[in-house]
Amino acid sequence: MLKNEIKDRLFDVLNDTDNLPIQDIVVDDRNNVLNIYLADDTRFTIHVENCGKWTLFKV
Repeated sequence: MLKNEIKDRLFDVLNDTDNLPIQDIVVDDRNNVLNIYLADDTRFTIHVENCGKWTLFKV
């Protein structure tokens, strides 16, 4: 999955939820950052970065 696709999907999930008191979501595409502003005046920042690939082995 590409970095832009995961950012878009993450935005959609956060935007569609009714379980969090999200007031606003501001996306900084240049820096790959999503800022989530909540109704209680707190802010959470999510930085999206492609860190490589991983593999899950079943034993």
